[in-house]
Amino acid sequence: MAQLILNSVGDPIENASLEPNPTRVGADDVLLVMEAASINPVDLLYANGQYAVPVKVGAGLGSEGVGRVLEVGSAVDPALLGRRVIILANLEQGSWADRTVAPARNVVAIGDEGDAAQLAQLSVNPATAHILLNRYGALRPGDWIGQTIGNSAIGQYIIKLAKLAGYHTLSIVRSEQAAEQVRSFGGDLVVVHGENLAGRVAEALGGRQLDLVLDGEGGATVGEVAQSLKFGGTVVAYASMSRAPQSIGVGDLIIRELELKGFWLVNWLREAPRAEIEATYAELAALVVKGEISSVIEASYPLAEYRAAFAHAGTPGRSGKVVFAFDAA
Repeated sequence: MAQLILNSVGDPIENASLEPNPTRVGADDVLLVMEAASINPVDLLYANGQYAVPVKVGAGLGSEGVGRVLEVGSAVDPALLGRRVIILANLEQGSWADRTVAPARNVVAIGDEGDAAQLAQLSVNPATAHILLNRYGALRPGDWIGQTIGNSAIGQYIIKLAKLAGYHTLSIVRSEQAAEQVRSFGGDLVVVHGENLAGRVAEALGGRQLDLVLDGEGGATVGEVAQSLKFGGTVVAYASMSRAPQSIGVGDLIIRELELKGFWLVNWLREAPRAEIEATYAELAALVVKGEISSVIEASYPLAEYRAAFAHAGTPGRSGKVVFAFDAA
């Protein structure tokens, strides 16, 4: 039994190591035998001390994954034994391990069907996309959603969940290759970064207006897209891959009364009723099983090849997710 441990703050290629995992189960814990775990950008930010959750040096790494309950603590419902569960991505336990211990409150039981590599990603990107589309803007079928980083993993889920709900999407990307990828996901309109972005977004919309804008890039791009947002419309920032603050024109904020809001999944995991969390993940797991949502997986690595996996996950222009796969027998 082994787990990836963070030995000091910094790049996990140099600062993580594969260590024996004693897997001691407390009264409120469950022991999981892992099937798959994804490498999320959040994980790399966390290891480098650049995320909003304090780093726990000497603790396990990995924010999300899927596995089966092998053992339950004395205070845990024994009905969880043998169940397939996902780990909630609150960074209170590590998922990059062949077996790992988590508080029972930090796992959600799902069905036995579905591809492990896809289910391992449920906790962060699909959940974020689901909440963004259901919490903001009072959207109706036929409405238009603008998004930055449209070819990202979360961009894929936004496009697919929007299509299932009858919404249309306009996605911003950085290359024509990425634009083709977004079209293959089912994106309705795609605009490539460049000069006069605001004008080209308006031209692509052909007189229509956006009903909601979702931003994971930060910087000035979202302000360009927001120029096509309806009066009083909402921009929701859920990340800043550029590490720059979201920049929206004063005229748009004041004269057109646009709203800029923020969303952080960790807050939802901390504050949402348990029934809401379970219902959200049950719905998303069912969509994975039906093949209606998924993300592109570019590579799968065994845990022992973690350095290569991290290097791959950090490759610019990567077209899909990198995951760890485990022998869950």
